[in-house]
Amino acid sequence: MRVRYLEQIIKGMRARTETEKAARRVLVSRVDKLRWCFWHAELEKAKARMQAILTICPVIVPEALSTAESLAHLDYRTRELVEYVEANGGSTINYGARHCRGKPISTATTESAVNQVLNQRMCKRQQMRWSPIGVHLLAQVRCAVINGDLVERLARYEPPRKPLSREAAELPEQFGLASELQPQVFYAPDMDYFVDHSVNHPSKSAPPSEGPRRFGMTALATGSARNFRRSR
Repeated sequence: MRVRYLEQIIKGMRARTETEKAARRVLVSRVDKLRWCFWHAELEKAKARMQAILTICPVIVPEALSTAESLAHLDYRTRELVEYVEANGGSTINYGARHCRGKPISTATTESAVNQVLNQRMCKRQQMRWSPIGVHLLAQVRCAVINGDLVERLARYEPPRKPLSREAAELPEQFGLASELQPQVFYAPDMDYFVDHSVNHPSKSAPPSEGPRRFGMTALATGSARNFRRSR
């Protein structure tokens, strides 16, 4: 499509003098082979032809204002095409070789299918509409499946790690210090059950002759309190 711009500009150029006519013939010959260069991925030849066009445009001295505007427009479009080729030079495809091998060279069918799916999922007001972020992630997965590197990409995937807060980072140290401390020991009377002191109920205490029983916090945590009741 970018080459078509150059062809239309040169075709609409009205040359009056012999210099303009000769320059127009040279421009036509340079643009005529430009499509062949891109079709066969001959970027160096394409750059040489575009450089010739950029050299001819400033040299011509037009007599009519329309010719001057056409030359300025041609120079602008050619520079734009040069920048495009330099930016995408590593992704050019030899369409001639693919066509000879019977491989597809057009993406019209794929683009039509994609537009139909997106129109069905995003453009219409449906309950299960796709979000732009979801479509982007789904397209990445489908491309990985088609390329056959989905398993490899999943193996390299590492979930993002959120930084721990200061309180969470200090928890292991606190647990380590707590394990080094001796269990706290307290004295309690022998009792069959614990009584809620918020209610005025008399507690059932052991006979005075037996005295208080001694046990620690670790005994309660490990279930030794039940053994304590059975040993009465």
